[in-house]
Amino acid sequence: MKKKNILLFALLCFASCLYAQKDARARKILDAAANTFAKGGGISIGFRADTFNGAEIQGSVDGQMNIKGNKFHLNTKQVITWFDGKTQWSYLPENEEVNISTPTREEIQSMNPYAFIGLYKKGFNYTVKESTLRGKAVYEISLTAEKPGQDIQEIRLDVEKTKYTPMCVRLLQNGTWTRIVVNEYADRQKFTDADFRFDKSLYPEAEIIDLR
Repeated sequence: MKKKNILLFALLCFASCLYAQKDARARKILDAAANTFAKGGGISIGFRADTFNGAEIQGSVDGQMNIKGNKFHLNTKQVITWFDGKTQWSYLPENEEVNISTPTREEIQSMNPYAFIGLYKKGFNYTVKESTLRGKAVYEISLTAEKPGQDIQEIRLDVEKTKYTPMCVRLLQNGTWTRIVVNEYADRQKFTDADFRFDKSLYPEAEIIDLR
């Protein structure tokens, strides 16, 4: 094979690899899921979050989350969190204290199972296959970071076929896998901005610790 033909062959192989990494069908499904979320208004979900050490579950949390745009209210036995899009309040019932902070994007992603919305548009390659989860047909989308140094190295997302809503999100972040299973979902919920801010009158004995 002549040298220029070898070069042309290599370029064609490289281009086909790039195309496979940015699966057009996967992108269409991700766009549909993002659009469903955007049009859903206030969303309430029940979930279970597991962190893994290798193949073993290291810890589990059951909770409820209300979401409106980039705001959320997270309620678990261990912590209650409010985020109004800028400021976060985390109430620890065991210690009777509230920590106020301005979370990073990575910290928000680790708490909010819907923070993946928009992530796929930059910095990730993606592919899709069809599967089943809890008796329902799903699209199983795999997203992998384009660069080794990215905080989130991999996302595996199971999207229900008929509704385009996530049923399970798995994140590989800083070398640790987290799995968030969505077991309840309701959209068109009515929330006010006050629902995403800490109300001190409801926790009069709590110590306020400002970490900003």
